[in-house]
Amino acid sequence: MSACSGPSAVRCPPSARTGGRPTVVNEDVLTVARARKAKGESVSAIAKALGISRATLYRHLDESA
Repeated sequence: MSACSGPSAVRCPPSARTGGRPTVVNEDVLTVARARKAKGESVSAIAKALGISRATLYRHLDESA
């Protein structure tokens, strides 16, 4: 058992916490989404074209603002 497992994992540094589901939105996808939004395309249309949900797109657009 590692030092950063179990109930004490909350105290581990962020660099020691790995795992979880990888994100589908990388910088390339976000750049395309920003460009399309700047041209006036709807978030629904962008999300559908990129194969992600509107909620995911909104979340990442808000984080990058």
